[in-house]
Amino acid sequence: MATSIPSRTLTMKPIIPLTQSEFAPFGQVIECPLKPSITTLPSSSPTSFNAVPANQDTALKFIDVTHMRNGYDSAPSDIPAKALMNMFSCFPRPPRSTSRNDYPVDVKVLERHPYTTQTFIPLGVGRKAQGVYLVVVAPTLPPTGQPPFTTMGPPDLSKVRTFWAHGGQAVTYGLGTWHMPMAVVGEERLDFVVVQYGNGVADEDCQEVRLEPSLQEKL
Repeated sequence: MATSIPSRTLTMKPIIPLTQSEFAPFGQVIECPLKPSITTLPSSSPTSFNAVPANQDTALKFIDVTHMRNGYDSAPSDIPAKALMNMFSCFPRPPRSTSRNDYPVDVKVLERHPYTTQTFIPLGVGRKAQGVYLVVVAPTLPPTGQPPFTTMGPPDLSKVRTFWAHGGQAVTYGLGTWHMPMAVVGEERLDFVVVQYGNGVADEDCQEVRLEPSLQEKL
């Protein structure tokens, strides 16, 4: 069950393109550094990546492109987690009913997975498909000492960040990172493979907060 929190301090910065440098405080961006025009094995690998030739020199293997973390050893239940791979078919969100700014959808809920990273990998779209989904994240405030934020604090609504992601990008939310549930924009469904850990204990796998009032009413 989501906990309602007041959004008096909600501050939304302009939406910017998703890049690793801007997203670094919240997780990782997975994106191939090769230009689409490269169709044969390059003579040298991109210098900023750990890449090696593979498959009889018909592929380039980029090593450890994201860092999966399983933090369930510190969960209260002591129930171990297992690796999960699910698929989400995400349908376009209804557009906002007001045009007072360029925010395309309402932000009513933020969630986090306190003991695991979570990676969203889009299927069936290319990097040319610009702005197909939104990534909305927020830092975590210190614990309040009161349930449900006894040991892990609520989102810092004064520092919410929003990014446009294109079809050639996957994203890993860091362990415990507050984020909006996946928001697809436009006219087409977008399917994601989602990789994370989970132990089946609802409040350890996912925690939600509902913004009161919602972003629609704040902007």
